Amino acid sequence: MNVHVTRRTGFYGMATPIKVLKNGEPCFMIANNTTKTIEVSEAEAELQVRFYFLGSDTFYLKNDGLDKEIEITMSPILLSNYLVFFFLMLMIPLVGMSIAAILIFVLLYFIFLFFMLKKAYVIKEIDDGA
Repeated sequence: MNVHVTRRTGFYGMATPIKVLKNGEPCFMIANNTTKTIEVSEAEAELQVRFYFLGSDTFYLKNDGLDKEIEITMSPILLSNYLVFFFLMLMIPLVGMSIAAILIFVLLYFIFLFFMLKKAYVIKEIDDGA
C-alpha cells in the first residue's frame, strides 16, 4: 500500500523540514506544501512526525491494500492559544500587572507549552469521498 503524505503547516516552521517516522524509525524529511510517498507492507504501521521538541500523537495505519492520503497540519489548539498568550504578553505593560501576576502568567504559559510539545502536529487521513 502506498501512503501519500502531504505537509500543510502554514507559516509556522515553513522553512524547515520535519521528520516523518514510520514504526519509530526515521523515514524521510518533508518540507511545507510538499507530498512524499511511503510504501507500507506491514499489516499495521505507526506514523509520527518530529521537529526538535515538537511532535505529534501516533497515527495508526491499517494496510487494506488501497492507497491513502495523509495530511500533516499544525494543531489548531496550539496556534490559537499561542496567539492569545502572545497578545496577553504584549498587554502586560499596558495594564500594569504586579510582578507576582506576571510570574504566574509566564508559568502558565510554559506549562501550556510543555503539554503541547507532543501534540503540535496533527496527522489525519484525507477522505476523498469515494
